[in-house]
Amino acid sequence: MNQTKPMDFNFILAYLDLQLSLASQSTFDALYIVSLHGGWMILFYFFFHVGFEFLHDREQGHFAGGIEFIYLAINIPKLNEQTPRAVENFFNHLAGAHVTQDLIEKYFQGELQPWFSFEICSIEGYLQFVIYTPKKFRDLVEASIYAQYPDAEIVQIEDYCKGKPEKYPDPVYDMWGSEFTLVKDEAFPILTYKDFEHSVTKEYFKDPMAALLETMSRIGKGEECWFQIYVQPTGNAWQKKVAEKASELTSELVELRTSEARPFPMLHKGESSLVESVYQKGTKIGYKCKIRIVYIAKKENYNAKRVQYGMVGALKQFSKADANGFKPLYSLTGVTGHYLFKTFQKNIRKNALFVAYRNRSGSRGGNKFVLNVEELATLWHFPIAHSVRAPSLSQVSAKRGEAPGVLPLESQYLIDEEVVEAPDPKKKSAKLPQGQASQHASQAHHGHQSDNHGHGAHAPAKAPHAPAHGAPPPNLPIE
Repeated sequence: MNQTKPMDFNFILAYLDLQLSLASQSTFDALYIVSLHGGWMILFYFFFHVGFEFLHDREQGHFAGGIEFIYLAINIPKLNEQTPRAVENFFNHLAGAHVTQDLIEKYFQGELQPWFSFEICSIEGYLQFVIYTPKKFRDLVEASIYAQYPDAEIVQIEDYCKGKPEKYPDPVYDMWGSEFTLVKDEAFPILTYKDFEHSVTKEYFKDPMAALLETMSRIGKGEECWFQIYVQPTGNAWQKKVAEKASELTSELVELRTSEARPFPMLHKGESSLVESVYQKGTKIGYKCKIRIVYIAKKENYNAKRVQYGMVGALKQFSKADANGFKPLYSLTGVTGHYLFKTFQKNIRKNALFVAYRNRSGSRGGNKFVLNVEELATLWHFPIAHSVRAPSLSQVSAKRGEAPGVLPLESQYLIDEEVVEAPDPKKKSAKLPQGQASQHASQAHHGHQSDNHGHGAHAPAKAPHAPAHGAPPPNLPIE
């Protein structure tokens, strides 16, 4: 039979003796004694961790600084009938930019996942959709847009943030803005464009972007409003967390309904729908995201409250009480101040928010959260003609068409709707084919007579195909 051994108090006595000796020594002597008893390992870990993070951040800064970015303005036809599903397909295509990195590339070479920014800027009420992208991904972005919108126009532009003050207070301009974050865990979905479709016909669609674009288009002279969604491709780890959250949520709901009378309860329709929506979010491609809104105006035109209420309300319509939604991150990034030195606090936050927006930063401000392609397409898509009234939106005014099949080339001309090869002017013996020469002479004779009549009281009538000299079309592409 095993007997319990008496407790050895020698270790405890030795530990107490060490504590008493440390208390009687100076600070440096105490540190020396601690280091002799293994304390050096704590110091080594601390300095190694700090040094590694410093070098890692420096390498990431060098890598990010070497990426060249461009700004693409997107214009779509006025009579656009494509639903947000087309933009969802675009985001699916854009996921090809995701890069798989090994440990050396990620931690020692500082390589980062590429990032984009999908924006809507309103300059004195003039709306423009803009994509901020690394230059090496321009072909991918344009191919993805043209695949869904063949008649779209894509033009490279300058950064519209240029020329605006970076430091506040400023003698001319004032600014308001904030980042937005999710109300609940990122596993819970927001309302998407599918929730704004008619439940029976699926044809009637109330575009959720109507309120956002309407608010941005109502600003006036000297005012600008910017809306930005930072987007970075990510892996599949978040999808596993979403699946675990759906399973955990199911267990919690079943446990709440379990009783002696009902040991195996069934979830009601609303609870089942919530679990299903959480699970479905993880079945689609996701991106790490951040949302920012900035309003800048000259002081004599500054009216931040109007824009603030409109933009916050426009994002609130994507909220659902039992699922997820958006809220302003006033506590960390909002242009607000409390108690003492309010003006000073606001100016500090204005400077930080402007720099984060201008740099399209993923590290400044609040934490990134995951939205899938369906949620992203809900927040940023081109308006549908019958759903959104935005007269100041930059759009393609005419649909492009192909050239007619019988269009004559430089070496050809058209007679009786038939393309005929033109004679070589260098050859003196070159003659028109029989039958065409007489027709050509007849046309010349009639033309000569009309010229003679032109010297009379009436001027000659222009040919119906004569070009009209006027201003170029508004959708003339830039070279």
